[in-house]
Amino acid sequence: MDAREDLPKISVETEQDWRRLQRNISTAFLGRLDLELQSQGASHDIDTFLPHMNQFLDTLFAITRPNLRINGRTTEEPPEDDEEMEPFDEALDRHIWSLSDQRLKWDREIASRRRTRPAEVEMLVHEIHNQHRDVDVVDTTQGSDPPDVDDHTLDPEVEETFVNAVAMSAQLSQSISMVYERANRFPAVASEVKALKP
Repeated sequence: MDAREDLPKISVETEQDWRRLQRNISTAFLGRLDLELQSQGASHDIDTFLPHMNQFLDTLFAITRPNLRINGRTTEEPPEDDEEMEPFDEALDRHIWSLSDQRLKWDREIASRRRTRPAEVEMLVHEIHNQHRDVDVVDTTQGSDPPDVDDHTLDPEVEETFVNAVAMSAQLSQSISMVYERANRFPAVASEVKALKP
């Protein structure tokens, strides 16, 4: 799920702009009410409808307030003086959210790879082991000596892969010993933590 709101908020520059919008909406509602009453020949009943219309508009603006952003700030907290607020940089805000979304995407991809790559490596190691075992079985059944391999005939790509595999095996042996040590310490730490609980 995206870190941002599913529905963007209504953005206005200043509190005065919001008040002007409220006045314009109220004027438009009053004009529409007057027009409807005149078309029905009941323009003298406007005083009866005005309190209901004002109550409706107040409710409408109260509902709208949490979905409003004035100068980049949500309006759920009380408004501040416009002189104290710096102008909101909408482009910077979009860039920040874009970077945040990108970071979340990379975090998800890394987490996905952490779940799948060990199984892939394990399967690859098993396949290589089986291939070498099959070759050894064929060599022992045929009784032939292993062919002499000249150092200069190795493919550079194979040699580079071998060097990388050797380097990774050293790192793997170090990390396995650290994980093994942590696993051995776990029961002692768990009993200490249980002893700390009231």
